Amino acid sequence: MSLGISFFLSQAQAQHLPLPKILKEIEKIYSQSKTISAQFSQVNENAALSSKKMSQGTLLIKLPSKIRWETKSPDSNLLVSDGHHFWFYTPPFETGEMGQVIQKKSSEVQTQLATALLAGSFSSQNLTIRQESPFRFSLTPKPGSAGTVIRVILEINPTQKRVQKVNLEHQGGNRTEITLSEIELGVSLKDELFFFKPPPHTESISD
Repeated sequence: MSLGISFFLSQAQAQHLPLPKILKEIEKIYSQSKTISAQFSQVNENAALSSKKMSQGTLLIKLPSKIRWETKSPDSNLLVSDGHHFWFYTPPFETGEMGQVIQKKSSEVQTQLATALLAGSFSSQNLTIRQESPFRFSLTPKPGSAGTVIRVILEINPTQKRVQKVNLEHQGGNRTEITLSEIELGVSLKDELFFFKPPPHTESISD
């Protein structure tokens, strides 16, 4: 799974510091739009192995809590949430093999920080926000509130007022960089996109 269960974090308490003006504008635009559709490219850097893994796919979000991360290359996998349950599906690699699905209740897997930021949710996250340049921000989570994430670099498209890139820095030096393109807000997204029914020959596994 491109983002993985380990990246899913508990929802933080809202911070009381004022948001920078442009982030406040983006948050309002996104909350009013209700839906987000985008293509994503992701780079995971493993510091210990000095390696990088790149992936690409489609991200769909229907506020407040429906999510669909569909990784299409180099390996296919799917993360879906209808707001009540999460499904993590890995299709079979070869004909005759079993696919695998992990299902969890939303009470067991809470809102993920990267997804929340890509959805334009800033004030509801427990973050210290520092503006490094007009369109680049450094976000520091409260210790213990964001799993292994110790710092986030957020970049926005100033013309379109869209969240364009989120770079997560993890303890141990690992990094996760997510870049969005073809971002559309307010598109019609059917609820069926955010529900997963395992296909035949799928094994349910526990995490």
